[in-house]
Amino acid sequence: MTEPRNNCLICGGELAYADTLEPKMCNYCGQDFESQAVCTEGHFIRDVCHASPAIEIIRKSCQHSTSLNPVRLATGIMKHPAVKMHGPEHHFLVPAVLLSCYYNRTGQRDQLEEKLAQAEKRSGFIPGGFCGSHGNCGAAVGTGIFISLVTGYLYIPEQGH
Repeated sequence: MTEPRNNCLICGGELAYADTLEPKMCNYCGQDFESQAVCTEGHFIRDVCHASPAIEIIRKSCQHSTSLNPVRLATGIMKHPAVKMHGPEHHFLVPAVLLSCYYNRTGQRDQLEEKLAQAEKRSGFIPGGFCGSHGNCGAAVGTGIFISLVTGYLYIPEQGH
């Protein structure tokens, strides 16, 4: 069953509309915005984030998240309509949520933006359809990207091998 696209992108709950504009903080990017619409559970997503491409939503959500739970963070991001069920954006989603939760846990959030940029770049080398053609899900490769970024390990093969 598909979720109705007129409800909250975070929890699926109903939207409520106030008579006046009220200050709200976007659950994806963390920026403040005035809106009349908000989820009955208090979630809010500003229009720019609602319409953003998947990679941007993943990056912004992970930059501004305080979550320590990568599954919960990933599940929330995957509810955004730009994040497709079988899209290559999952190759970035996995290392991004792991990095966000790791740096939230360790208190080293000053490293997060640079590490997310590196994860985005590295995951961009994993082609769409990788799962079917190579027998290894690109999202699983994203876990290796996460490990290499937090450990500082970078394998560079010798020339000619």
